[in-house]
Amino acid sequence: MSHSYADRLFRRLQGLFQIGRISTPPDDTGSVQTGQVTLNGTAIRDGVPIVQDYGFSAVLPVGSQAVVLNVSGDASNGVVIRSIHQASRPKGLKNGQVCLFDMAGNQVLLTNGSGITVTPQSGQPITLNGKTVINGPLDVSDDATIGGIGFLEHLHGGVQSGGSTTEKPQS
Repeated sequence: MSHSYADRLFRRLQGLFQIGRISTPPDDTGSVQTGQVTLNGTAIRDGVPIVQDYGFSAVLPVGSQAVVLNVSGDASNGVVIRSIHQASRPKGLKNGQVCLFDMAGNQVLLTNGSGITVTPQSGQPITLNGKTVINGPLDVSDDATIGGIGFLEHLHGGVQSGGSTTEKPQS
């Protein structure tokens, strides 16, 4: 009898973790995001909860690799505990750097000592709503729009030689 118990225990331990792929876009409408995971290339499990860290939420792209923890080794009771979309993962990060990214290639890079780099790749501007405070210098490599006026192309009226100051930019 102990041999049978040991066999069952060993099978459960073998089935504790599985690697699969997200098969369809996850459902993010409930209190917990769920997704369809294909395991071993053939077994499909629907409605698998996707556990995410506090303060971070993402809808996993179809094709993302997923590590599934089968609670108590029970394949019908699994949760996705880790994931990666290899095609969009930034490469070449330096020691200690952290990068937030999406499939389009937009990135927020914490550079581990030399600041934060925000890089939009999608061709769309990055929109920050509400008050944004930047403590420290700001280096803008392209034009900036302030109050609807492009910084590089704006004009000033009322310019006089001498100690005068200019008027506000003209729109």
